[in-house]
Amino acid sequence: MAAEESFDIRQYVLIIKETRSNGWIDNIRLRTFEAQGKCVIFTEIGAIPDKGYTYSYDKGILKLFYGGRPDNELKVENNTIKSTTDDVASRSYKLIKIPSDNPFNGNIYSGGWKSEGSLLTVVASLKFTDTHFSEASINLPVPDKTYELIKNIAAYKRDVTNDVFTLWVLSEGNLEGYRTDYGNNNNSNRVRGTFTKQ
Repeated sequence: MAAEESFDIRQYVLIIKETRSNGWIDNIRLRTFEAQGKCVIFTEIGAIPDKGYTYSYDKGILKLFYGGRPDNELKVENNTIKSTTDDVASRSYKLIKIPSDNPFNGNIYSGGWKSEGSLLTVVASLKFTDTHFSEASINLPVPDKTYELIKNIAAYKRDVTNDVFTLWVLSEGNLEGYRTDYGNNNNSNRVRGTFTKQ
């Protein structure tokens, strides 16, 4: 009982994924829990500006609201989601504790990007500092592109020039990448990546 009493939902981020029957993650959202019951939602295209997301947490029950109306109720036990009132089978929920330091800083990850339904993986490596990153297939350059750190579990980059949005999420030592490239023709190309720390 003492462990549950010391649990602070504001020290966690809720990761919500929607997965298609073929295993493709169609949607990812990160929900942070802020002061005064407010939430901030992040997706691969950035923070959702809507201010109507709120929450309450009491005795292992996390209630999510939108615009003051109940949206979902989740039961939390031992710092994990045990059940939800959400009846969407393709949707999963996971709480991740916010690390005290930036886990990207000084690390290199190798893996690749794939489009939905494709067997082709575009090989890539990523190198991070505390504020910058670089990405290449071979011969990683010095990190020269800035990224936004989200609660020490995710990194976000919006390339305004090329209209490309990227979100990297660290979960259980794995780095997942989500990228949407709108290019110049307003037809989006979405890819997903998996990377391992070197």
